[in-house]
Amino acid sequence: MFGKRAATVVTGVLALVGIAVSQAPTVASEDAPATAPATAPVAQANTVAQRAATAADGEVVDLPVSFTVRNVNNTRSQCSVDGETYTIRGHLTAPAEVLAQPDPEITLYVHGTNTGEWIWRLGVDGHNYTQELAARGHASVTIDRLGYGSSDIPDGFASCSGAHAEHAHQIVQQLRSGDYTVTGGEPTAFSRVYLAGHSSGALVAETVAVSYPDDVDGIILTGWAAIGLTGETNRRFLGAYERCLNGGEPKNEPGDPAGYVYFDGTPEDFLAGGLSPDADPRVVEAIEPLQPRNPCGVMVSEPMGILQDLELVDDIEVPVYLVFGEKDVLRQGVQSYPGLFTSSGDVTDLTVPDAGHFLPLDINAPMLFDGVAGWLDKHR
Repeated sequence: MFGKRAATVVTGVLALVGIAVSQAPTVASEDAPATAPATAPVAQANTVAQRAATAADGEVVDLPVSFTVRNVNNTRSQCSVDGETYTIRGHLTAPAEVLAQPDPEITLYVHGTNTGEWIWRLGVDGHNYTQELAARGHASVTIDRLGYGSSDIPDGFASCSGAHAEHAHQIVQQLRSGDYTVTGGEPTAFSRVYLAGHSSGALVAETVAVSYPDDVDGIILTGWAAIGLTGETNRRFLGAYERCLNGGEPKNEPGDPAGYVYFDGTPEDFLAGGLSPDADPRVVEAIEPLQPRNPCGVMVSEPMGILQDLELVDDIEVPVYLVFGEKDVLRQGVQSYPGLFTSSGDVTDLTVPDAGHFLPLDINAPMLFDGVAGWLDKHR
């Protein structure tokens, strides 16, 4: 088992250090002002519990959901899996009136390898993404990926990046059919489904779009490009790679499933890699205890997944919306990336001034909320 794991890790690290910045024609970008008002966050990360809120336009439903997925990989980004069945858990957050529509729409949100569902649901005023989108009239499903948070926690080498795209595909199909579980409510069958990802969650979204062309109605990619990896990214990955090569660590406590590592070697790196220097201190305080250990199988498969993605991204035909952070230390020089989506006739990008990698949590987050809501409005 160790030999197979080691080979997987070595393949991943060689792929990472070989990734080059691709060049592509530029596409039209949304205009962004040089500066924008900072937000005023408060409180701490909210618990994963059933809540209901009231927005200006009516009741907002916020309920736990769960999906049963098979840990297989039929995508165009191949990597090793264990073939078992697991439960993925998250939340449905939506204006009640949207769920009552005859042809409702939903966006499935997938976090990156270094966060969790909490990046979309932070209990900080002005930074709870799902509540902000609900206030703008849109429904969201957020999940913890396999190996994270409230979802099942298998051995860290049991899955991989391509399999997480397969999970997202299965969840999309369940959202369309209404074949999933809602605690405290009834499942809705959605007529239109969009898929959004943050960081490597956007790699998941791209893999779904290229592997299952009829799956989703569009993709939203935040804090992500398959080019522009910086020295800060490589430094963090190489440290995590070394720890994975040694078998990783228990997920949280001794006795937990093993094969998990921190992407950032220190809490200071976690904060500096995620947030800009201008982030509100209360946001910093809220996320500091949330740094997760990540499944080694996913992390070490991502570099090869990125190389495969660069070969396949021009096959994506659905509308694409990309949002970058101007001060994202993990990716820079990404201006050419939108031009790689040559088969999509609808590609738009936005750069949020002064923002770092954790876009929903950083300065000028309302630009992200308004941009995504406006894009979804346009594609109704």
